[in-house]
Amino acid sequence: MVEGGLPFRMLEIVSAESKMKARIRELLHATPFQPFVIRMADGKEYRIEHPDFVLAAASDVPQVILEEADGSVHFLSVLLMTSIELLPGAAQSRGA
Repeated sequence: MVEGGLPFRMLEIVSAESKMKARIRELLHATPFQPFVIRMADGKEYRIEHPDFVLAAASDVPQVILEEADGSVHFLSVLLMTSIELLPGAAQSRGA
């Protein structure tokens, strides 16, 4: 146990989720924006093509909200995200 009563393992999870959400926020605010993919533990992938359709608030809530082109909305738990990956060649293809 550590100060505040949280075990070390719980602090590692909280730290990992904070880093994942911080990385998403960083990518959403990048100039120029480069599309990326969020991969989930269940194997689903969510392509982020534009930052205006994603909410990753600067709060302690471990959740990211995104809206797809068809209007469907997804509430993604940061705890279930396995990776975030930039789409290859996305920045170069827009500049050409």
